[in-house]
Amino acid sequence: MLHTARTTRISSAPARTPHLPHDCRRALALLLALCLAVCAGACGSAHNTSARTAPSNSASTASGEVSVAMQPYVAEQMVLQRDALITLSGLIARQDGEVDASAITVMLTGDGTRRAGKATVKNNRFTATLDALPASETPYELTVAYGDQTVFHLNTVYIGDVFVASGQSNMELNYEQYYGTTAEAHKNLGSAFSLSDLPELVDDPGIHFIRAAHTTDSADFPVDPVMGGEWKACTGTDAQYLGYLPQLFAQQLRADEPHVPIGIIQTAWGGTPIRDHVPGGSIYKNHIAPLRGTHIAGVIWYQGCNDAWQLQNALDYEAQFSTLINDYRTVFADPDMPFLYVQLARWGGAQYTQYVRQAQLDMLTDPNLKSTAHLGMTVTIDTDKGTSSVIHPLGKDIIAARMASQWRAIRARTAIPSGPLAAAARLTGDGTVQLTFQSGTAQGLRAMKPDYSPSASADAVATATSQPVEGFEVADSSGEFHKATASIDGSTVTLRCPQVRAISQVRYLWAGEPHSDSLLYNASALPASPFILAVSR
Repeated sequence: MLHTARTTRISSAPARTPHLPHDCRRALALLLALCLAVCAGACGSAHNTSARTAPSNSASTASGEVSVAMQPYVAEQMVLQRDALITLSGLIARQDGEVDASAITVMLTGDGTRRAGKATVKNNRFTATLDALPASETPYELTVAYGDQTVFHLNTVYIGDVFVASGQSNMELNYEQYYGTTAEAHKNLGSAFSLSDLPELVDDPGIHFIRAAHTTDSADFPVDPVMGGEWKACTGTDAQYLGYLPQLFAQQLRADEPHVPIGIIQTAWGGTPIRDHVPGGSIYKNHIAPLRGTHIAGVIWYQGCNDAWQLQNALDYEAQFSTLINDYRTVFADPDMPFLYVQLARWGGAQYTQYVRQAQLDMLTDPNLKSTAHLGMTVTIDTDKGTSSVIHPLGKDIIAARMASQWRAIRARTAIPSGPLAAAARLTGDGTVQLTFQSGTAQGLRAMKPDYSPSASADAVATATSQPVEGFEVADSSGEFHKATASIDGSTVTLRCPQVRAISQVRYLWAGEPHSDSLLYNASALPASPFILAVSR
């Protein structure tokens, strides 16, 4: 539900010649104001928020009241995107007469700066655009005024980088929901690791977040009751409510730019297929569409496990994913908005995980994308620290570090870091196959041994090995695959297999939970993506 502002008396704007009898106009205006108040009350009731965190705001004039209602994510301690136009909107109604758009002012005041924007009104919705502001850890105050009176106010608003953390459980994974009770801890730990192996919660007052509730009951952004109606700082016990991956990602960014607050809007929902997140899906309608017009730094995405259970869903994944990326960029009004996503980690529980991984790899060059700029995929085939038997493995710190390095490159306008990405497989004259890789991804190819132990870290995830690279397989037209030996030759890999005389297909780590001691990396110690390729002559 929308979140309404408190009531203040103001002077009426000059009256217009009425087109309806006074009593009719007054009745209609009262009805609209009542609807706004009911919406706010329902929001507070549904999400267990207090009057302080879901204020009922309106301004009373000598001849009536003006009511303003904002989306629930417009709340105390929120973060607005730096260096971008700031757009704020809400519903507005006047009890007696029409709303005068020229009387509405939206202001951000703080850090020695004041930004103000006049509003336009259409269909009882006002929209105001304010000039961009640089990052600031010093909070601003947000005020919506009608005439000379305040109709909506927030005491604490920060300017920084805002990310939407979306997808399913491996993005949502947080201490409170997944390990906060004995039953949940047992289910999510299995026998793979213990609570002491979980990453340490981040304690940084410069990271702020808001979490969406698991509901699709209305068209408004549903704030989870644990938020208490406002954004929380990622400190103390509050950090347990934010996903490990987004908070560790934010921690990496804060280490680079400690003066830049980070805001996380967490919309991830465990156990959901991608069809729920695309336009027309229930989560999209409830969690993403209400954010339309908000400017953000980018999206971080981890999803796909639910689409790996059935072959058709896995085969449809690429088309669904390209639709999602295109539309998210439309919602946030940025055709090249950074979109950083995670390729599925090792897990053998779903039959078609490798097909979803391939769809995620193909997304980097998908022709249906309106733009492939600022698109980054994080390979996780080596990140689970030996906990691949559970669907929520360790290693979120490694993933966060890799995603953060991609974000740094986007900010610096340099090439996005990537492990080797197979581009083509060509049959040579002696019956071997030569693999080539996408430009810029295969410098310094080498074999490395992943550290599949809980002590692995972003700085020590694999070590050099003299073993040949494992995990390659080849097949002829029969489709029967056999292990192939691989030798590295500069920026290419040559594959041989005596059992297959006419190689027509090549694949690498083609399993839900592949087990190989020696993997292919590049000079940046980033692993090659699993793949399947047809062989050309």
